[in-house]
Amino acid sequence: MRMLLELIEYHWAEDIDDVLLLLGRLDVKTVPLAGGTYLLGLQDDSIEAVVDLRDLELAFISEDTRGVHIGAMTTLQQIVEAPLLRDFATGLLARAAHASSSSRLIRNSATIGGTVAAGRASQADLLTALVAMDAEVLVRSGSKTQIDLSGGTEERPGLALSGVVYKGKQERRIPCSEVGIERRPSELIIEVVIPRPSLSSGTSLMRVSRTPADVALLNAAALVEIEGNAYRKVRLAMGGPQWILSVCMRLSACLKGHPL
Repeated sequence: MRMLLELIEYHWAEDIDDVLLLLGRLDVKTVPLAGGTYLLGLQDDSIEAVVDLRDLELAFISEDTRGVHIGAMTTLQQIVEAPLLRDFATGLLARAAHASSSSRLIRNSATIGGTVAAGRASQADLLTALVAMDAEVLVRSGSKTQIDLSGGTEERPGLALSGVVYKGKQERRIPCSEVGIERRPSELIIEVVIPRPSLSSGTSLMRVSRTPADVALLNAAALVEIEGNAYRKVRLAMGGPQWILSVCMRLSACLKGHPL
């Protein structure tokens, strides 16, 4: 297997600002390294540098009045086991994270940020569930006026940063379904934000695969909110390795207001 044959730099970042500076370089193609389940098998000879994100404290699951926040470095297994997600949206995210890989080893390595960044190449059912939940991805980018690389330390191999001057940094939210199109190479995924559904809502996840342990050939996730005896809101998302992840807008519109 070929993997990153032209790699010449490895950075172990301890600060998000350092990552933004490295990703913003134009002379060296630099990509973030999260769980590595996708990146390390990627056949891309243009990648010259990676930035290890493990020390950025981006592995978290929290909630506020508007919804749930999942840090980019949170693994799929942490999503499966999180008490907060067992009841949130009737457990859709936990079920989808578990279904995304039959291997606990992979779920312990793969992160939600890496999964979202890889898109359908990740072959993860979790992506479809996030789109059905109308999730958004918070990304951050930065700019610099000066950057100087030095040799790092014995505790942190690779190249350290010094002499950095900032012009500023920016954050924006991108719908989960549009990350592959909208996200720029210089932008780092910080967290995924999932709106809190109403108490009268339910969710479902369905998948078609050769065996229960195989990657889904086709998957579908639905969020349904009911008011009275009618559908108040319906979001149905479909995806798979050979499918463009999308929301079935016409079906959702037809069902809205329809009696049960």
